[in-house]
Amino acid sequence: MSDLAEELSRLTYALRRTARRRGALGLRRTAALPPPPVREARATEAFDRETIRPQPPPPPKREAKQAPAPSPPATAQPSPAEIAARVGSLEELRTCVASCTACALSETRTQTVFADGLGTRRILFVGEAPGADEDRTGTPFVGRAGALVTDIITKGMRLSREDVYIANVLKCRPPGNRDPEPSEKALCTGWLDRQIELVDPLVIIPLGRHAACHVLGVEAPLGRLRGRVHDRDGRKVVPTYHPAYLLRSPGEKRKTWEDIQLAMREAGLS
Repeated sequence: MSDLAEELSRLTYALRRTARRRGALGLRRTAALPPPPVREARATEAFDRETIRPQPPPPPKREAKQAPAPSPPATAQPSPAEIAARVGSLEELRTCVASCTACALSETRTQTVFADGLGTRRILFVGEAPGADEDRTGTPFVGRAGALVTDIITKGMRLSREDVYIANVLKCRPPGNRDPEPSEKALCTGWLDRQIELVDPLVIIPLGRHAACHVLGVEAPLGRLRGRVHDRDGRKVVPTYHPAYLLRSPGEKRKTWEDIQLAMREAGLS
């Protein structure tokens, strides 16, 4: 019994010693933490619910409206020269000329003035532009000036108007019978060039300075151009005065007759 008492005494002593050592080292039994306040727990729970609540999908992004594609450029209309180059006959060419709107003269004309005669003797008379009488009838060189041209052909050359071919540089009348504008002649020359190709004259007789300069592609007074034979792509060109000028200056008719005789020799008529 004494041994047991002694053993218990030593064990008690050891436990007290251990307790004093823990106290010296600052070791204390950790008290149990109190539960979190109910309000804080509820706030945390609400936050968790908001966090895990499924969010609605974002609204679809509106696609930016695309600017409409630019319209393709308008196809340029073919020029009279381009149209004329595809034409194979004088009648077809006449139809194309009648529908031409390449310049502003198409807005003021009564009708186009294409040509007169058949050109069987391969002589081509070329004037500058239709006048009021031509715009009304659709035939070149009518009225007083036209009567003088007819006299040159029938009385001087002893041919009929049908034997020759008569045309103008312009196919529409300039308002007020003004001189043709360079731009108008440039646009309309395609028609005349094709007429020359289809008629195929041996001799061309331009009437007046405008027609002579245009046919020869030069700028010069008519006095320096008339009285001699010029060449245009192998064709003979004999310029002379315009009949309207001869009506104002009848003294120049003699020079015109000299020019006509020169043209007749080139055409084999004398």
